[in-house]
Formats: sequence, C-alpha cells, structure tokens
Amino acid sequence: MADRLHQSSSGATTPIPDPTELTSRQIYREIASIKELFITRLEAMDKAVALLQATAARSPTINEVFLQHEERFASIKTQFTERDTRTEQTSRDSKVAVDAALQAAKEAVGEQNRSNTLAIAKSETAFAKQVDQIGVQIATIQKGVDDKFEDVKGRLNLLEGMKRGSGDAWAYMLAFAGAAIGIAGVAAAMFRPH
Repeated sequence: MADRLHQSSSGATTPIPDPTELTSRQIYREIASIKELFITRLEAMDKAVALLQATAARSPTINEVFLQHEERFASIKTQFTERDTRTEQTSRDSKVAVDAALQAAKEAVGEQNRSNTLAIAKSETAFAKQVDQIGVQIATIQKGVDDKFEDVKGRLNLLEGMKRGSGDAWAYMLAFAGAAIGIAGVAAAMFRPH
C-alpha cells in the first residue's frame, strides 16, 4: 500500500491520512481505557473501605476488648482462688484423716498391748499351775520312791535276819528281786500319763 503524501506550504510533507489524528484517537481511546480502569479500581477500593468499615463496626472497640480481657482475668483469678480453696480444704481434710488414722493406730496399739499383757498374765498363771502340778507329781513320785525304798529296806532287814539263819545266797536273791520290783514301780509311776 503506497502512502500518499501531502505537501504543505512550508514544504513539509505529511502522509494521508494524517497520523496525528490517528495517534490522537488512539491516545483518547487508551485514556478512556485507563480512565475506566481507574474508575473500576476506585470503585473496588470504595467497596473494600465499606467492607472494612462494616467489619470494624462489628468488631469490639478497644475499651470493649479491654473489658473482655478484664472479665477473663477476673474469671481466671476466681478459678485460681477456688482451686486454692479446694486445695486448702483437701489438705485440711487429709490432715484430719491422717491424724484420725494415727490416733486409731495408737489406740489399736494400746489395745493390742493390753491384750498382750492379759495374754501374758494368763500364760504365766497357766505356767505356774503347770509347775505346781509338776511339783505335786514329783512329790507323789518321791513319796512312792521313798515308800519303795522303805519296803526294800524292810525286806533287806528281813533278809539279813534270815541270813543269819540260812544261807547268804538265798538272801541276796530275795534282796535283788525286791530292789528290782521297787525300781520298776518307781519307773512306772514316773512315766504314767496323768
């Protein structure tokens, strides 16, 4: 496409159509496009500001936030106070329970000691009775042994008298038999169950 040129009186040539006019139209069109872009952007910013203001209107103020925090801190302080009170009460209750348990244990030990003392006294009494019974048995056995020895002595004396009259061998046999019978009687008396 061949450009046509127009020569002006000053001798300058300009192409036809004049690029200044086309350039100006393009500039106006771009300016309108930029204007439309700015208007859209500004409207979007206005909407954002409106949303931000609506959000700020719904959000609590600094004083409201401060009061909320104060209420929370007061609630936490109350919880700590209640916890301390419960802990103190539990500690007191535990001390009372431990003191009661120790007192009960002390009383139980005292009762056990009294019971042991009574049991020891009963054992001593029973032991003393057994010793007395053994003493009675020993005295009875001793009396039986003494009686047997007296019997044996009497027989020996009798045998001695007979010895003078008859032989010595016969006397010794009788004495030995009497002594054996006496010892057997003593042994039987000692080992007899009572």
